[in-house]
Amino acid sequence: MGDRAYAPAVKPVPVRATNGTANGGGVGPPRPAPPSMVPGGRVPPPPMYRRRPAQSRPPARRAGRSARGWCCACCLWLTLVLVGLAFLGAIAAGVFYVVYRPRPPSFAVTSVRLAALNVSDSDALTSRVEFTVTARNPNDKIAFDYGDMAVSFASGGADVGDAVVPGFLHPAGNTTVIRAAASTAASTIDPVQAAALRSRKSHVMSAQMDAKVGFQIGRSKSKSINVRVSCAGVSVGLAKPAPAPAAAAPAPAPAPDAEPAPARGRGRGRSPRSVVRTSSSSSSSGGGGGGKLTPTDAKCKVRIKIWIWSF
Repeated sequence: MGDRAYAPAVKPVPVRATNGTANGGGVGPPRPAPPSMVPGGRVPPPPMYRRRPAQSRPPARRAGRSARGWCCACCLWLTLVLVGLAFLGAIAAGVFYVVYRPRPPSFAVTSVRLAALNVSDSDALTSRVEFTVTARNPNDKIAFDYGDMAVSFASGGADVGDAVVPGFLHPAGNTTVIRAAASTAASTIDPVQAAALRSRKSHVMSAQMDAKVGFQIGRSKSKSINVRVSCAGVSVGLAKPAPAPAAAAPAPAPAPDAEPAPARGRGRGRSPRSVVRTSSSSSSSGGGGGGKLTPTDAKCKVRIKIWIWSF
């Protein structure tokens, strides 16, 4: 038997031409070849749609960042300026200390006399304290200019005397003696304090002096600062009353025919000059019995207060 030709099982797909003719009758370009097969004989799936990633935009510059940088720069420069000023101030203070050697003044209560102390039944206190304070300036080139000084004495928590000492200039290397009297009149105090003052014969007092003090070097003056002087351990008793003066005998009357004797010396016909010395002692107190103190009896401490700092 002869071989027989069989027709293919799959009919060829007619190809359309662009000009409407089929099976290559036209002259148009050939159709592109079908897509290649993947292993296994399957047609690859069409590519999936992928969203194009958005391009990253540079962050917009904020106005706050520039303002923040300017503020940081200002703070940095301000800190540097303050540190420089503090450094220069420390150098100036060191030079000032080496040249002038400043030292604070010293105070001592050299004498205290309790001239009067009376506590009434209604707890009203009337007292008088006479005191002497010695101030020393140990500096050679620095003078102190004191304003009005407020002085107060206290015993057992009760105020027994207040006084105001006028301001004065304390030259360099000078010792100034302050004599004054502090008093109080009909001041109502606590009943417990009043009973304690009545029962004591010797009173332990503390003194406090407040003043504004300025420094003076040549013609240059500084601003005044607050200075407080505290003295503790002042023990004093009540002064003994002075004896009553004896009554003077009446002078005999001059004879009617007697003539006055002529005055001698240069001041002819004038009375001799009398020297009057003012005393701070009261008329009801005597000269004895007051507490005489040495500088070591009352310990005085000088404290300087600048704004809120005390040293």
